[in-house]
Amino acid sequence: MENKVFKQKQLKPSIETGSFINMLMSSNSSIPEVGKGATVLLWTDRHAYEVMSVSKDFKTVVIQQYLPERIDDLGMSESQDYKYEKLNGYDETIVWKWGAWRKVYNKIIFEDSYEFDRKDEKELFDEDGIIQLVEGKTKAKTEYSKVNIVFGIKEEYYDFSF
Repeated sequence: MENKVFKQKQLKPSIETGSFINMLMSSNSSIPEVGKGATVLLWTDRHAYEVMSVSKDFKTVVIQQYLPERIDDLGMSESQDYKYEKLNGYDETIVWKWGAWRKVYNKIIFEDSYEFDRKDEKELFDEDGIIQLVEGKTKAKTEYSKVNIVFGIKEEYYDFSF
């Protein structure tokens, strides 16, 4: 698989990122590899992940976020050191779609024809208030949200200025 297939566009400063480092890291064509790290780039923060599985065509990747432990004593500083030993145990799926990596969200929504009735509440929602799949009343829907990710690097960073 050629790297250019996965070439991500660089984040636009002050529009898509507030971090010069994240802007530089965003323009990459890294390839996911099971057992290697990954870094999700946010506005100024970064979160460390582990690649759990990769499809044969490299276009579907399952990742889990680390629960990093800060190991320096520098407080609210730019210099931050973490150790990465524990994962959160929650699989997140990302796919290469429409020229970018996108996080997959599976949602349950109401059918277009269904009009909510309070008498259906116990059937529709579990004890935690989470909507359930109920034939004729709700349906599953898949949504995608762009995610900026670098494979092969696991890096946590928290911007204390926000």
